[in-house]
Amino acid sequence: MKYKMAVSDCDNTLIDKNGYLPQDNITAVRKIMNMGIEFVIASGRNDLLFADFAKEIGGDISLIGCNGATIRNLNKNETLRIEPIPKEALCEIVDFMDKNGFDYKAYTIDRALTKGIEIGDKIRSLTGSYYKNKKDFPYEKIEGGSDLKDLEVLKIVAVYDTKTLSDIQNSLKSVKGVNVVFSSKICLDIVSEKASKGAALKFLAETKGIKPEEIVAFGDTENDLSMLTAAGLSVCMKNGEESLKKLCHMTTERDNCEAGVAYTLNKIFDLGMY
Repeated sequence: MKYKMAVSDCDNTLIDKNGYLPQDNITAVRKIMNMGIEFVIASGRNDLLFADFAKEIGGDISLIGCNGATIRNLNKNETLRIEPIPKEALCEIVDFMDKNGFDYKAYTIDRALTKGIEIGDKIRSLTGSYYKNKKDFPYEKIEGGSDLKDLEVLKIVAVYDTKTLSDIQNSLKSVKGVNVVFSSKICLDIVSEKASKGAALKFLAETKGIKPEEIVAFGDTENDLSMLTAAGLSVCMKNGEESLKKLCHMTTERDNCEAGVAYTLNKIFDLGMY
């Protein structure tokens, strides 16, 4: 099969545990792009928080952000798709979070907002030393849901222990028009039911005339499943969830800190790197 597109999750997949992009991943992606292969980064983050990685690689890279709520090409200044959380659902979610004392962060197309100082620190920790050391880390402080209700919010995120997040997830099951999924063991993402990495990938591929069977996808956790099942070749990271490995065609031989994406792209596309 001649693959025409490769798509990779960002955290714990394309980047290492400290939030940096391994040089081998940069080299491998540049090589496949020079072969005419489309490369896409798909993340739960707002693209404000992973656009730097696309810039590091260079070239024409599409970004799927907020778990599929946006598709953008910042190099061309194009926005191909936006799927915000429905207003009624947004009000219900933030009211629940505020009344129960939960902190959270929210993404719009061009802003990252946080309720609670500590959650900003948690996010810095989760995104590694890369953003921890950036003086222009872009989170804005909000007081609560009332600051969001007039905005077009793409995603709400809660950062707690797995048990607390499971309780929040169960409490929000009745909210219509949204998907509530884990993006890591300590991160819960809330997006429009129309938004998923898989739906965004299918949309983007169709605009480029690429069939599902011509796509290779890399991921590591629950919020990558729709994207992996939308691809002809699904690849779970060595450091990925065991349940996800069972659903993928293959697992990388190296983890995200060992440039597992590059090592696997090298095998698939015969790049001569190793």
